[in-house]
Amino acid sequence: MPASDFRTSILDTESETAGSDRLRADSTSLRIAYVLFLGMGLATLLPWNLFISASEFYKYQFGGSTHQQTFHNSFSVVYMVTNFASNIYAMLTVTRSNPNKRIAFGLAANTISYMVGVFLPFMGVLRGSVSFYVVLAQMATCAVASGMLTNSLFALAAHFPAAHAEGIFSGQAVAGIIATGAQLVAAYSVSPIDDTGSIPAPGPPDGLISRTVAYFIFAAVVNLTLAAGFLHVSRDPYYQQQSKLSYHAEHTSDSSSDEAEAEQLITVVTPSMPTPSVVSDFEAFKHAFRDISSYCYVIVLDFAVTLSVFPSVTALVTSTSGAQLLTEWHFFVYNIGDFLGRRSAPSIRITRATPLLTLAILRILFIPAFFACHVTFSVWYNGIQSDQSFMALVLVLGL
Repeated sequence: MPASDFRTSILDTESETAGSDRLRADSTSLRIAYVLFLGMGLATLLPWNLFISASEFYKYQFGGSTHQQTFHNSFSVVYMVTNFASNIYAMLTVTRSNPNKRIAFGLAANTISYMVGVFLPFMGVLRGSVSFYVVLAQMATCAVASGMLTNSLFALAAHFPAAHAEGIFSGQAVAGIIATGAQLVAAYSVSPIDDTGSIPAPGPPDGLISRTVAYFIFAAVVNLTLAAGFLHVSRDPYYQQQSKLSYHAEHTSDSSSDEAEAEQLITVVTPSMPTPSVVSDFEAFKHAFRDISSYCYVIVLDFAVTLSVFPSVTALVTSTSGAQLLTEWHFFVYNIGDFLGRRSAPSIRITRATPLLTLAILRILFIPAFFACHVTFSVWYNGIQSDQSFMALVLVLGL
């Protein structure tokens, strides 16, 4: 988004009614809130990128079990199904919950999961199936936390200028770049370089363990930094005021108190506004879904195609030129494409779902295309024998 457009959007306060007693936000408060949404967007997708990017370590960690070659599929199913269920629950209860508390819960749960990832590589006795189920538990925990984070963030963003919602999407894209970039840095840092300047395959367990531990420590530090930033921003008067718009608060008994008045500033319930309930929330959800159902189908198809090949198939592609760390690089390239796609989307004007549905259907061609690459256990002819072609496909998939 150009700087001038960002300034216009970030300072758009037309949602504030004239004559209102609300605090009027200055540019500093709005920018602080925008940075918070950007960082929290990063927190929602950092766990998924973290686990799929560490696939080489998990291939070693699950050695000797039936999951060594198929864990990518299990990762995708467990994370996405759990995350979907968490999102549904969060949507149906969003008006009766405090989004700030849910954000705090999500950050805490992710941090605990990351710390388990720091110590797991040193527990050799857990290698194999036991380690596989421990990691699935980590992923399920992060999936629930991310669902809560995502819904709470968008519930809050609805009461801030439009640029803040864009900040969440940009943060999600940055999460992938940071996660995969950190893994590449760790991989190159611990892998010895021979006389030709090439990096050998990361087969030795010591190298895998070192970089995986460094990777999870980095993720935990990022998450703790975001938690500290959230605690700081949540004290901002404007943020506190706007965040109260997203949930129903009970009246306190001391109505003459200034503090009680501040708590009730945005949440007064009139006779024409029934207290939120599961039934009313579900009805509102149905009406909203009916209005945007075409776009929802496009999103479902898009995710279905992407997850059918990435990373379950793409991670099985091996280099045809002897290049090392192809798996790590392909994760990084995908996230670069994802970031470029998210940043360019606001500049494309879409008035109907039909063009998007056409593109989503055409994306099905990625499935045979990736199977035609140099895939281990491929079910048909590997016609694409080029690392560059494979990377180009990954980049376009991310877009």
